[in-house]
Amino acid sequence: MKFSFVISAIVAALTAAQNSQSPIDLPILKTVPNQANLSFLFEPAPAVIAHDNHTIKATWNAGANSHLTLNGKAYKSVQFHTHYPSEHTVSGKQYPFEVHFVHSDKDSNLAVVGVFFDVKENAEANPFMEQFLSGFSSLHKPGDNFTVASLDPSSLKLSVKNTNAYRYKGSLTTPPFTEGVEWTVLEEVQTMSTAQFDEYKHVMHETNAREVQPLNGRTVTFLAKDRAQC
Repeated sequence: MKFSFVISAIVAALTAAQNSQSPIDLPILKTVPNQANLSFLFEPAPAVIAHDNHTIKATWNAGANSHLTLNGKAYKSVQFHTHYPSEHTVSGKQYPFEVHFVHSDKDSNLAVVGVFFDVKENAEANPFMEQFLSGFSSLHKPGDNFTVASLDPSSLKLSVKNTNAYRYKGSLTTPPFTEGVEWTVLEEVQTMSTAQFDEYKHVMHETNAREVQPLNGRTVTFLAKDRAQC
């Protein structure tokens, strides 16, 4: 109880002067044209997947041709990590799982792509999650890690031609909750099997989703899928 109180006090102190925090509850909106303001691509790449106590994080370079472009600014994918349940919600709906693909530009500014996952009893195993989970049996404690020679996200079909996307400006969802992060959360929901979800929770026993934060007048844009992009 005392430890929890101290952590809560630290979080309160860190966020006292901040008003553009993440995650948020994403509202139901009408789409607006993308107009080439957003594009992204992920390719197979080697990844080191590590238990860091708070989450499971994969460090990679996402392939030589991978990119995230926001309003003409280029970002490179540097890592992704997981949250269960999802941190973002959509009109109050929370999903079982969310992956955050973290990107950085040449000036170390951050942009994150959030991807929701649902869990279904009779679903086929998600190929991307199969690779991600492939060495989980070696993750016994924080600091443990394993390497995937070629982690391939292509089965997720992450492309602006396949999904609408929410856009807003927010923050990191873990201390120090740094603001100025460009957020893109995809509407398209991925699926994993119950067995895969159970395997994940066997390693990460506790939930790690931060509660949704006030919007505080920020604008959320809902970009329509852009079939002209590839």
